[in-house]
Amino acid sequence: MIEIDCPESCPYLEVGRAHEIGQQHLRYLRSAEAHERERYLRAVSSHESVLAHLQLIIGETRRRVRDLTDADVLEALDLLLATLRTEESGLIYERTSSNLRVEGLRRRLAEVIGYHRRPEEAHRKRLALKDAIDCLEVIRSFAAMHAASSPASRGFVDFLARTAPRAGREADPGSRIILPGQAR
Repeated sequence: MIEIDCPESCPYLEVGRAHEIGQQHLRYLRSAEAHERERYLRAVSSHESVLAHLQLIIGETRRRVRDLTDADVLEALDLLLATLRTEESGLIYERTSSNLRVEGLRRRLAEVIGYHRRPEEAHRKRLALKDAIDCLEVIRSFAAMHAASSPASRGFVDFLARTAPRAGREADPGSRIILPGQAR
């Protein structure tokens, strides 16, 4: 195999990432139950930017926290979902984790949800609580699909770390095209 350093703007890298993302979405849609597919399609059609923002945060966190697992992501999402569902019932109670990896991720995801629920810019549409819950449920379903293979699975977090753009870097050692063939 040959690895080629590739800038983030490389069209081959962009096409490869888009293909991998498309394959993951098809895999999810094939395995999801009908109500999960409906929620996914509704969330993607109305809140694609929120889903992308959440996935970007998970991917960035995976790059910084090398031992982050899919189970950690699931725990962070479950805590945030429990917090939002409690708010939906009229109470404000924030669920937290004693696991520092999980708690750090949970806080970053909560900030993203807060950013979209309470936009500072007047032109941005406010994300409703129900829609925030739907977006988190979609991300959770993707993570659960990967985590089902093993409790120590890193398939979901590795996928997001691989496919998320790396802002501010023109040539990044993590951005490579891998060609079958002879190794260097």
